[in-house]
Amino acid sequence: MAENSAVEATRPILVLLVCRVRLYSDAIAEMLAGKADIHLVGTVRVSDDAIAGVLSAAPDVVLLDTGTPGALAMAARLMRERPLTRILGFGVDDVPQEVVACAQAGLLGYVPCTASIADLVSAVRRAAGGDTVCSVAMADGLFRHLRGVALGALPSEAERALTRRQMQILRLIDKGLSNKEIAQRLSLGTSTVKNHVHEILDRLHVSRRIDAAAHIRQTPST
Repeated sequence: MAENSAVEATRPILVLLVCRVRLYSDAIAEMLAGKADIHLVGTVRVSDDAIAGVLSAAPDVVLLDTGTPGALAMAARLMRERPLTRILGFGVDDVPQEVVACAQAGLLGYVPCTASIADLVSAVRRAAGGDTVCSVAMADGLFRHLRGVALGALPSEAERALTRRQMQILRLIDKGLSNKEIAQRLSLGTSTVKNHVHEILDRLHVSRRIDAAAHIRQTPST
């Protein structure tokens, strides 16, 4: 059967999990193990070797932890190597900017941070069949977002690239706050802020916090 056709019902859906947090990996693996129509072929981390792992496993669906720094950049590279790959993101902030970023990286769909395990399983099955996975509410939000772009209300580079939470963090970086201070201000864990900062640098294609903060000067406050 051709690679871009629906997965045959006579065999299980082959899923490769790309996730950096072992707790998440173990929980998702255990959950998928109970589904007769889904088979987890492996788990890899976001790294230079991840693409080779995907190409070797040839899964029907790549389940990608988008909260990992560099995850979307890796997805974009994977799509250049294997254009018909069906990538399903999870842990996505359900806001237009982040969903657009997922689409631009080549993802077929996503499940938001608020999704249940049942939602994730359903999304895997839909993605394996070639369906785009997106909530009805977000579809409406995307149309409003893209309509604003079409009418000339163009967001800045930072607003196009970053989620709402990342924009909050970037504004606090511009004010000179450290990761620990940002974590206290936003009631987040320091490690969570650190991961967001890495992702901000990656999405803005800079290597220093000061260079990332420079983008905030062209972004109006909200």
